[in-house]
Amino acid sequence: MTKIWLVGASEGIGRALAQELGKDHSMILSGRNQERLQELNPYRCFPLDVTAPDISLPEPIDTLIYCAGYYSPMSAAQIDLNAALSMVDINLSGAIRVLNAVIPHFIAKKQGHIVLIGSIAAYRGLPNSFGYGASKAAILHLGENLKCDLAKYNIKVQVISPGFVKTRLTSLNTFHMPSIMTPERAAQKIISAMKGNTFESRFPFFFGNFLKTLSKLPYFLYFRLIGRR
Repeated sequence: MTKIWLVGASEGIGRALAQELGKDHSMILSGRNQERLQELNPYRCFPLDVTAPDISLPEPIDTLIYCAGYYSPMSAAQIDLNAALSMVDINLSGAIRVLNAVIPHFIAKKQGHIVLIGSIAAYRGLPNSFGYGASKAAILHLGENLKCDLAKYNIKVQVISPGFVKTRLTSLNTFHMPSIMTPERAAQKIISAMKGNTFESRFPFFFGNFLKTLSKLPYFLYFRLIGRR
């Protein structure tokens, strides 16, 4: 049975993933909220703050899913410095800290599976996405780095990019969120992508591919389309 370490399991997509994957796999669940983790029995819980300087591998694993994330809607015209830095620290630096603990283990056994949960917000700079979009764009770039460096060790690397998912964090948004879905539906999409070999996957299909197409446009046309000349 595959042993999966799911980081960011206490809320939202991570919690839904834990419940769905736990039906068929051995799970180690990590997150900052120990009480919420313990509600997910009978899985093994390993409380973890991804901003801590020293992170260790709790036990040998086959798959890492990094789903820890923080989001605060923000315009560059009104920066909340603490919130912006928290998004970078949790979404990006936290992933690097966890990978630092996991990659040597995967290299030693010449096998492993790394899944980074990104966002379709990574594809292009968007209004009111200061900090968050940059952190998720960096996650996509990080995944590409990992793919380049770790393929020779038989380590599978995937970046999975959801669109809008109904969570306590997206409830902060005051704008219309196209094709928003439940965490449970998002978890099903992620698990389906994990079974394949595609490096980068996105959903929902139409909205995700629309934003991906925007990423191919020249800047002058892109900024005109979104009304930022």
